[in-house]
Amino acid sequence: MKRGALLAALALVSLSGLVAQEISTFTAYVDSDICARLLLGPITSDRAQCSKSTYNDGSSAVLVRLRNNMVLSVNKEKMISPFVGQLAEVSGKVKVNNENVKLESIKPISADSVPPGDPSRRMLDLQTYPREKNAQLHEKIRHELAMMPYISVFDFISFTQSGSEVILTGWTVRAMNRDEAGNVVRDIKGVETVINNIEILPLGSFDMQIRAAARVALQRHLSRYFWGSGSDIKIVVKNGKIILLGTVTTKSDSDIASIQCNGVPGAFKVFNLLRVQKSGKGT
Repeated sequence: MKRGALLAALALVSLSGLVAQEISTFTAYVDSDICARLLLGPITSDRAQCSKSTYNDGSSAVLVRLRNNMVLSVNKEKMISPFVGQLAEVSGKVKVNNENVKLESIKPISADSVPPGDPSRRMLDLQTYPREKNAQLHEKIRHELAMMPYISVFDFISFTQSGSEVILTGWTVRAMNRDEAGNVVRDIKGVETVINNIEILPLGSFDMQIRAAARVALQRHLSRYFWGSGSDIKIVVKNGKIILLGTVTTKSDSDIASIQCNGVPGAFKVFNLLRVQKSGKGT
């Protein structure tokens, strides 16, 4: 009896392993890592242009699973790179906990092939994408994220609200920031689902040196955007690549930021995504 029970248990373990490795097929948008983490809204021509331009400039290609907007890295980037900025049907072994997929196949599809009523259509149709937000809920989410105590100049955390679903995006150098962001938003009344696409950045000495040098260079020339531990400019560094985010008042300041960060020793590439504040004069 004991031997039979042991064999049955081993069979169950083996079966669960097969289920865990089961190949799934899903609809995805092939994005650049930068645009996926920024989550620029529905899949429009502008979104596709962001995906293609940042990928061509050196950002990695990733998949956004459309039914829940989860960002997934892949084991074979060359398989998806020809389809950046396009929709695709993807098959592979998805590891949700690791946020990656072991690819088996990929083929491009058209938006028309996604049937009406499918959850994937929310990011495809401007007519059905929820434009109106619950302003009170939106402000509560924004406030709670802004009050997180350990956000620094090297972290960028944002969100998109779609009804009762909240998609968290961005990058952080602290794993606890990712967890806390998910927890504080999940506890807000009116939020039912949280998709956490915040990426934890590598903390190797190489990237840390680039972060420190970029901050020093920007503070030296654009000091008015920095105060205490905060800043209007966010400096995201991943594997030697610098991503500048935030708002500046003039195009000249944005250009200065690019020049200074391009001069940081060891920096491979600078993605300047700084927004220039509008004058408000109607010109």
